[in-house]
Amino acid sequence: MDFQSKVAIVTGGAQDIGRAVALSLARDGAAVVIVDCDEAGGQSLAAGITSWGGRALALAADVASEADAARVAAETVATFGGIDILINSAGLQTPGTVESTPLDLWNAVIGVNLTGVYLMSRAVLPELRRHGGGVIVNVASLHGLRAESGWAAYAASKGGAIALSREMALDYAPEGIRVNCVCPGLIDTPQLRTAALHERRAHPEELLRAWAARQPLGRLGTPEEVADLVLFLAGPRASFITGSIYTADGGLGAGF
Repeated sequence: MDFQSKVAIVTGGAQDIGRAVALSLARDGAAVVIVDCDEAGGQSLAAGITSWGGRALALAADVASEADAARVAAETVATFGGIDILINSAGLQTPGTVESTPLDLWNAVIGVNLTGVYLMSRAVLPELRRHGGGVIVNVASLHGLRAESGWAAYAASKGGAIALSREMALDYAPEGIRVNCVCPGLIDTPQLRTAALHERRAHPEELLRAWAARQPLGRLGTPEEVADLVLFLAGPRASFITGSIYTADGGLGAGF
């Protein structure tokens, strides 16, 4: 795919799926703005991209902050002249039931995973409109489509992001702005390994193998495989696709 003339913002772009998306977009020619609370990680990735001739800017930001979202949009336009693509990939994953999740933790998860999608989208929509259209891809989770015990805040936030994606798709389709959502399943990332360590501190690798065995394809996914789907939805070959929810889950969500 060719993103040579495009400018893309990737939240959560310094790590996991967001990092894979940012790298893939940069390799395909896009100017990439890497937004992450991990300032050092974002700067390192941006430096790596520019070292081989790519275009990248790293911005430290909290996507749950209205001021930060506005600043990211403004600095992107000031640096690259516009915005064509927004990938909302920032995420916070914490286990807990309703009773075991403190209110401050609930608010933090909802803030990043749902309010962050709202704020970043609201910040870039005027620029997409000014360009005559654009693309937003929200990275949610299989947790937003099917329940698994012990993930109340995370599931609620991702379910909200899925619903918001459909709503935005309807609201902005007349202006040539497409909005789609990707729901990854079990993807081999540091975040997943942290979850495995939390659930089985003594033998996390054993749990990862068990999770892989649950997949109809018999393995965990990779961030690059999710990035391939995100890039397809962000590109011209998906020009008639909006309001759609795609899973990248090795078939896990196909059964009961």
